[in-house]
Amino acid sequence: MNNSTFKNRLQIFEYTLSTSEKKIADYVLNHVESVPFEFISDLSTKIGTSTSTITRFCKKLDYSSYVEFQTLLKTESLNVTNYDTIAEKVIEYYQLTLKLSESIFQKISPEVLVNDIEASNKIVILGIGSSGLTATEFSLRLNRMGINSNAVTDSYSMFAQSVLLNSKDLIIAISSSGETPEIIKTCNEAKKNNVKITALTKKFNSSISKTTDNIFYTSDSDLLEDDKFHNDQLSFLFFIDVITYHLLKNNKYSENYKKVLQVWKEK
Repeated sequence: MNNSTFKNRLQIFEYTLSTSEKKIADYVLNHVESVPFEFISDLSTKIGTSTSTITRFCKKLDYSSYVEFQTLLKTESLNVTNYDTIAEKVIEYYQLTLKLSESIFQKISPEVLVNDIEASNKIVILGIGSSGLTATEFSLRLNRMGINSNAVTDSYSMFAQSVLLNSKDLIIAISSSGETPEIIKTCNEAKKNNVKITALTKKFNSSISKTTDNIFYTSDSDLLEDDKFHNDQLSFLFFIDVITYHLLKNNKYSENYKKVLQVWKEK
């Protein structure tokens, strides 16, 4: 995970941290420029914890040692870019979001979802608000491949669909927070009919993780700490592009997709 920033690692592993370790995380976030130059004994004194707790904290965030933690954190603080234009800044945000997403969701192979899609009779993709737009885009792509899918973006229709699905169907639930009540309720109801459920979210250890068979994580744009940049769907669309690419390696899906595009061109 050497390409992952400290904040990115914190997003992934925060739920595993103890109270003392969260105290370390808060201190690092507030002193990111000085921590890389602190001896571990001095840092432990300033935070009010033990050196062994700091070492354990580093290990939990997937650093090999305190030294590696310092080295990579120092590199992050040096990589401060001055942008000539807003466009350059947004491009950098895009690149960072995609790079971090790739490092996160590789924890489960995308082919797991590809196989589930190919094996399912019907696919229902859930999403509300901006995630609903992503769900609609995903469903459109699957339909062009000849895959039976439907995007459901309102709470009433979600719950109605949940009682009509069975063990041969698949739900793909998209929720940035992992706490969308309507989606969690729908997934819980669908589980009663043994429907297979995959979730796509940005929050680790969220409520939706307790309702799914598989869960994929992407990076959170909040990590960029710029209140003028709002694109919480970019990492989801990146994930969908990856799944689309995998599916289109199937000759049948690829031919179907080409046929649909050809019909549109002829209109």
